[in-house]
Amino acid sequence: MKLKSLIAAAVLSAASIGSASATAYTVNLVNTTGNLWTSGFSAVPSPLGDFTDTFTFTPNATFGSTAQAFLANLSVTGTDSSSIHFTSADLNGIGLTGFGGPTVFGYAQGEVLAPTNLLFNGPLVLTVIGNTKGGSYGGVFNLNLAPVPEPETYGMLLAGLGILGFLARRRKQS
Repeated sequence: MKLKSLIAAAVLSAASIGSASATAYTVNLVNTTGNLWTSGFSAVPSPLGDFTDTFTFTPNATFGSTAQAFLANLSVTGTDSSSIHFTSADLNGIGLTGFGGPTVFGYAQGEVLAPTNLLFNGPLVLTVIGNTKGGSYGGVFNLNLAPVPEPETYGMLLAGLGILGFLARRRKQS
């Protein structure tokens, strides 16, 4: 009797575990013009059920300290809004708006999801979590690097303000 209940518990436990997939992708960003880097990505989660997809966007060039801040625009599209649901998505740990819940994926093609002013300190990692019944998704990742001023710039700014202060004080005394 005890063996039957133990086997029944094991079967029930195994049946309650859904199929989940975790897939990692590496995507190279390409420098198109100036400070703009871009790349397309797509996924067909398999097997059906819960999925966690991780996209690592790696620049094909090294960035120095002059390119630490950026604005990332992520455009995501789906092939069938009834067959894929997204629970969440984040870029380097910062949640993208529009995902939450479990929500049906209902973004129009070209809709932009944008985290604000992330610090660039290595590869960018996009994590997408959801459930699929046979759908797929993809998008375009755009990275616009904003140069950070060099320390010499701040030195020149302070020197200029000092000179202005000196001239204002000298003019006030005369």
